[in-house]
Amino acid sequence: MAKRRYGIDEDKIIRFTKEGRGQGCGPEYRPWLTVQDVSSRGRSSRIHGVKTGREHHLLSDMETATFLLLDWSNAVTDIREQFPLERDVTRRIATEMGVRHPIDSQSQTDVVMTTDFLVNFQTSNGALLLARSVKPYGELDNDRTLEKQEIERRYWEIKKVDWGLITEKDLPAQRIKNLHWLHEMNSLEHMVVPYPGYWEDRCTRFAACCKQAGDMTIKQFIHQLEGTQGFSVGEGLMVLRHLVAIKHIVMNLDAKFDMNAPLNVLDIVTSAGVADSARRFA
Repeated sequence: MAKRRYGIDEDKIIRFTKEGRGQGCGPEYRPWLTVQDVSSRGRSSRIHGVKTGREHHLLSDMETATFLLLDWSNAVTDIREQFPLERDVTRRIATEMGVRHPIDSQSQTDVVMTTDFLVNFQTSNGALLLARSVKPYGELDNDRTLEKQEIERRYWEIKKVDWGLITEKDLPAQRIKNLHWLHEMNSLEHMVVPYPGYWEDRCTRFAACCKQAGDMTIKQFIHQLEGTQGFSVGEGLMVLRHLVAIKHIVMNLDAKFDMNAPLNVLDIVTSAGVADSARRFA
């Protein structure tokens, strides 16, 4: 099997541009770099975005964590990852700073720098565009890393876009664990069902029974669904995760999920008015 070439040269930059990378928005956006294009030191992943309806390319665990927060946020309307910066502008900034522009070590080609996330953010005062870089805190001791971050910061300052740096210290660990747990249950369409409308029926029964359950634990309630409502083993928890994922049930995302907790820690709502921690990036 041929070894994948991760290097960048002018021909590859021309090809990426012709492919429409770094262009479009929403479901039409194509990131400049995909998980196939880089030899990531972290775990890269491809995740379906609820906001955009497309597959997102994330190059580290920290990027994945940041994405989950953004995708959950009610205020975020679009997420563009691996967003390319104009080389003419970053080259000029590097010259003004008196530092070397980032290059590909093999071809010695000036690379197209990217920002990890470009985010459309809706606030009560109107729409905002936010640029966010994601870096491990320990890498900020490296002078070269700081030079690259400064090029990026100045680039977005010229574009009049709010730029910020996210490290692991900004990422709420327990909330992210819960969002990982919920994300795959955002849709149940991939599940095999015995008849059309099966999951809608299960969700309706779950919500109705939950309101009448009284003083039970979550585990007791799910066992009741299996005993009296025809739920198969595991379906009750699956429906619970789905209803939380689509924000029809609110739970404390900053606490570890506990099956032995009282059922009343879950709050059934009729709208998606859920507090979201991704506002910390505004």
